[in-house]
Amino acid sequence: MVKRILFLAATVLLFANTSQAAFRNAAWIAPWRADALTALQQRGGALAEANPVWYEWNADGTIAKVWNAENPTWRAAMSGLSIVPTIQELNGNMLALNADPIVQLAVTNAYDGIDIDYERFPATSRAAFTTFIQTLATKLHAANKKLSVTVYAKASDKENWSGPGSQDFVAIGGAADSVKVMAYDYHWSTSGAGAITPMNWLDQVTAYAESTIPSRKIVMGLPWYGYDWPSTGAASTVSYASAMQIATANNATIAHDPASGEATFTYNGRTVFFQDAAADNAKIAMLQQKHGAIAGVTHWAMGYEDPSVWTASTSPVTPAPADFTFGGPTSVSVQQGNTATANYTLTPINNFTGATSVTVTSPINASISPVMTTTQAATLIVTTSRTTAPGAYPITIRATSGTNTHEFAVVVNVTAAPVVKGRAARH
Repeated sequence: MVKRILFLAATVLLFANTSQAAFRNAAWIAPWRADALTALQQRGGALAEANPVWYEWNADGTIAKVWNAENPTWRAAMSGLSIVPTIQELNGNMLALNADPIVQLAVTNAYDGIDIDYERFPATSRAAFTTFIQTLATKLHAANKKLSVTVYAKASDKENWSGPGSQDFVAIGGAADSVKVMAYDYHWSTSGAGAITPMNWLDQVTAYAESTIPSRKIVMGLPWYGYDWPSTGAASTVSYASAMQIATANNATIAHDPASGEATFTYNGRTVFFQDAAADNAKIAMLQQKHGAIAGVTHWAMGYEDPSVWTASTSPVTPAPADFTFGGPTSVSVQQGNTATANYTLTPINNFTGATSVTVTSPINASISPVMTTTQAATLIVTTSRTTAPGAYPITIRATSGTNTHEFAVVVNVTAAPVVKGRAARH
């Protein structure tokens, strides 16, 4: 049986909140997944806008259909929604900067608009991309169609490498009807394991978007997927359903990462972070609490989600609680007869300001700074004697502030002192 450790005491349900009635909900549709169609047929009415990922560009500059594009069954499942299909260009191809075929596509298929998701364009294409977006907006608006532009998450315009560097938020926000910010992949498939959308980062990214784009146009993109990281190498993508299957098969304990609210567990040397309803609700609650003027949220992507995100409620959103994360080195090495130190830091979440007591439980001589605030680090001190046996000693650091308690596991590796050879005895 999977053991659930619930760090989020308040259950916040997603799509009906009377205090935030203007918060609109959209979703990218993953049409390569049969469960996305099922979700659309059963739950699509909870959305205001559907963005099926139906198109990309051919090498000759023509638009290609992909994954059930224009499939009548899929389109029927979106009946009553604003249908704004996504055109992707993921290779920074300048041939994609052609507005006329896009306008024709929207008109011919009677779409409500088009969503542009162009990624990996170099910063040197910034001016050309801006001109393209402005031209496309003018032509779509003349045809009574809307323009949605999907952009990278960034906390400032100094993030100017390939991808975000090509996107001028001020210009895009001035031309487009909506701007969808991909606030996910803070940790990605080839990075180390970690939260996909940390709460503090989401807050910073949203604040920057509000400083450059009219709030009524901002739609924050949140994840419905997760990653399963091996100890080395690239992670595989997981849905809620597949993550739960892995956890169940391995009798894993699922916890919630306090920095993101995301569900997480380990098994067989692997680490999984994924989204359940509690994780999704926590992110939306923070956005509603701190950025209530934005247009709403969207998700990547339908077909990956926890079915519980569709549960409706008229209960008001409970603000995300103040909390903290506590971390540092997971291993410390020390030689027999020596002392080793390691620093551990506290990171506040949702305006946490409390004093925190820190204790250590250890089978060998170890101590740690007893009290810290949000601006201090706690120092672990491990002292060994010449008689301390070499080996790996598991210790636990516990940080407590009021009702918030977080534990951090550390392994102390004691190595043997070098043997000092004396002169041989005379006979």
